[in-house]
Amino acid sequence: MKFKDMPYERPNIDKVIGYIKATKENLENSSSAEEQINLIKDFADFRKDFDTTTSIAHVRHTMNTLDEFYAKENEFFDENLPIVETNLVEVSKAIYNSKFKKELEEEFGTHYFKLLECNLVLNENAIPFMQKENELVTKYSKIIANSQIDFRGKTYTLTQMAPLLQNPDREYRKEAYKASNAFFKANLEEFDALYDELVKTRTDMAKALGYENYVDLQYKLLQRTDYDSKDVANYREKVLKTITPLAVELRKEQANRLGISDFKYFDIACDYKDGNSNPRGDYKFIVENAQKMYQELSKETGEFFDFMVENELMDLVAKPGKRSGGYCTSFDKYKSPFIFSNFNGTRGDIDVITHEAGHAFQNFMSQHQILPEYIWPTYEACEIHSMSMEFLTWPWMELFFGDEANKFKYSALKSAITFIPYGVTIDHFQHFVYENPNATPEERRNKYHELELMYEPDKDYDDDFLEMGTYWFKQGHVFSTPFYYIDYTLAQVCAFQYLLKSLENKEKALDEYITLCKAGGAESFFKLMDIGKLKNPMTTSVLEEIAPKLKEVVSGIEI
Repeated sequence: MKFKDMPYERPNIDKVIGYIKATKENLENSSSAEEQINLIKDFADFRKDFDTTTSIAHVRHTMNTLDEFYAKENEFFDENLPIVETNLVEVSKAIYNSKFKKELEEEFGTHYFKLLECNLVLNENAIPFMQKENELVTKYSKIIANSQIDFRGKTYTLTQMAPLLQNPDREYRKEAYKASNAFFKANLEEFDALYDELVKTRTDMAKALGYENYVDLQYKLLQRTDYDSKDVANYREKVLKTITPLAVELRKEQANRLGISDFKYFDIACDYKDGNSNPRGDYKFIVENAQKMYQELSKETGEFFDFMVENELMDLVAKPGKRSGGYCTSFDKYKSPFIFSNFNGTRGDIDVITHEAGHAFQNFMSQHQILPEYIWPTYEACEIHSMSMEFLTWPWMELFFGDEANKFKYSALKSAITFIPYGVTIDHFQHFVYENPNATPEERRNKYHELELMYEPDKDYDDDFLEMGTYWFKQGHVFSTPFYYIDYTLAQVCAFQYLLKSLENKEKALDEYITLCKAGGAESFFKLMDIGKLKNPMTTSVLEEIAPKLKEVVSGIEI
C-alpha cells in the first residue's frame, strides 16, 4: 500500500485501554501456556495496528508541522500515549509474572522477558510528567522547523542553510554560520528555559517512580540490558585516548589542504579548496541511482528498495514547515518501513539515502518477527544497520558523484571518525545535566564548553555566543531523547569494522551484515554484535585495533 493511501482514523482511547485491560485480565486468568501464547500473539497484532496508526499521524505531522489537522492529532497523542503506555505496563507485568514463564521463554526467548522487565518501571504516576515532556519536545521541534534565517537577501530554514555552511569561500561560510547562530542567539532564553523545564520534568518523574535521578530510569526506558552508565563512562575514556588524537590529526591535515593557518569551527564542514563533492543531480536522480545501487548490492536490498519506491515510502526534500533532520519509522501493520529526510543538495543527501535506508532495510528484513518488540532492536544496535550501510554502498558512489567519488569517501570517513568525540561529548554532557538537575542554564552551558574542549581540544569557535557553550542547542536528541547519542558512536565503531571487513571480502561482510539485520531485536545489543561477528567497543580493545587501520584507509583514498 502506498503511504498516501494508508487510512488514518484517530483511535478511540477508551476502547484501546479497554482492550489492554481485558488482555491483562485474560492473561492472569489463563489456565494454560498455550492460551497465554495465543493471547500474546493476538496482543502483538493489536500493538502493530495501534503503533501503525500513531506512526502515520507522526509522519504526516512532521512532513508539514503547519498542517492544522495533524498538528491536532500530534497534540492528541502527546496527551494520550503516556496513558496508553502506562496501561501497557500492566500487560507486561502479567506476562512477566506468568506461572507459565518457562513455556513462554521457550516460545518467545529470554530476551523478551528482559525487555518486559525494563517496561515495569513505568506506572500511572509517570503520566503527567510524560505528557508535559511530550508537549515540551513538540515545542522544540516546532521552533526548529519554523526557523527563519535571513542571509544575503533570502530567507532559509536551519535545514536549508546546510549547503551554505560548506561554501568554499571562507568569508561566505563564516557569514552563513553567523546567520545561523543568530537564530539561536535570539532564542537563547527560550532554549535555556525549555531545556530547564524538560530536565526538571524528567527528574521529577524519576523521583515519582522511586529513582534517585533520571539517569538510571532512562537507561531502563532505553532497554539497556547489557550495560550501565559506568560502562559508558569507561567507553568514553577509551574514545578520549584513541579517537580524539586521530580526529585532531585529521583536522590538521584538513587545515593544510585548505591552506588555513588559523583553522576555525566554520572551516570543519569544508574539505576542499574547490568545494565538497555534491551529488550530480536532484532527488529523482538520487533515488533512481539508489535503486540501481541496491539492486546490484544484493537480491535482498534490491527487493527492499524497489518496495520503498513502488509504495512511495519516502519523503526526502527539505521544505518550509517540515521538521528538521531525518529518521526512519515503520508501519508494521503493512510491513512497511518509511524514510523521512531533508535533502538539500549536499553529500548529506547520500548519507541519508544510505543511513536511513540501512534502518529501513533492517526493518524490512525483520517483519517476520511475531513480537513488535523484536522488529526493531534497541537504539545502539539499530544504528549499526544504518551506519554500516553507508560504507557497504561505497563501490557505487560513482553513480552519485562521478569522478569526485573519492572526495566523497574521504569526507564520509573523516567525518565519521571526527564525529565520535563529538558524540561522546553530548553523552557526557547529558550525564552531568541529569546528575545535577538543579544546575543553572549558565552552569550547564559552561560544562558543555568544558567537555567539548576535553574531547575536541583543537576546537576554536572564534564566536562569543558559541564560546558560551551553546552549540548543543541544535542537537535535537538532547531535547527529545536523553542519552540516545552514545548509541551512534558505539554503532559507528561497529560500522568501521564492517568497512574494514568489506575492503578485505565484500561478499562475506555483506552476508554478516544481512544476518544481523534479519535478527531484528530478538537479542540484546551485546548478543547482536556476536550474531553480526563484531567486536564489542565496551569490552574489547577494538578501538585500539581499528584506529591505526582507519588512519591507513583514510590516508590511502586518492583525492
